[in-house]
Amino acid sequence: MSNLLHEMGFSPTGPSVLRIDNQSAFSVAKHPEHHGRMKQLDLSWYWLRDVVHKELIAPTFVPTADQPADILTKSLVKPKVELFCGMMGLERC
Repeated sequence: MSNLLHEMGFSPTGPSVLRIDNQSAFSVAKHPEHHGRMKQLDLSWYWLRDVVHKELIAPTFVPTADQPADILTKSLVKPKVELFCGMMGLERC
């Protein structure tokens, strides 16, 4: 997204926020020393360590109950759909 904005003439002022609701994924993203213990990760995934270190991505933990991306991946009850639509800036879902 940052590259696309740059090509369109906009300069991002800070790192892209990566909102993670998985504690293990957050730990690996935020603390690069854990990468060596993740034997199942292919070497091509080590890019995350580099982009976090360069402050191009800022991982933040978001509890599952507050994860608006769930609207795209799960079936939810109407109050949750309305809450997540509001979080994404949509007036009606």
